Amino acid sequence: MMEFNFTFKGLDPSEAIKQYAEKKISKFEKYFEGPVNVQIVFKREKFREIVEIVLKGDGEVLVVKEETSDIYEAIDLAYETLEKQVKKLKEKRKEFRKGRTVEISGEASVSNYEIKKVEINHLSTAEAINWFKKNHEEDFFVFYNTDYDKICVLYLKDDKPVVLVPEFA
Repeated sequence: MMEFNFTFKGLDPSEAIKQYAEKKISKFEKYFEGPVNVQIVFKREKFREIVEIVLKGDGEVLVVKEETSDIYEAIDLAYETLEKQVKKLKEKRKEFRKGRTVEISGEASVSNYEIKKVEINHLSTAEAINWFKKNHEEDFFVFYNTDYDKICVLYLKDDKPVVLVPEFA
């Protein structure tokens, strides 16, 4: 649902201008999931007609300001600029959602996992390897590596201990 608020500065309020702007801008409603608030200011300054549009919806705020010698032309230009912003926003959302998708294939399912709480020991790399060789009950060992000041994972590969030190981008 779009809620429109109109303000006229320096020119008489016109129902025709309101309807023209509302018809144009309401086309963007399909790009938003929740309610959308649209504030449109029509100004006349000397020989310039100015249209300012602030569109708020889904936590986003889009702002457009256009000026020409004709108010309808200014509305059209503002619409075109807003259209570019909305399409850019749509692509941004698409990329964001694309990065979050997780596919589960084969026999794996979400309910097919186990959560274990582990105690994180503060050890050097050498201490962790010695402890793991003596006590490893699991295929891996998680510890706070005092050499790197990071949480690391130790596991065996071809019967040799391997320490994973995470790098954060």
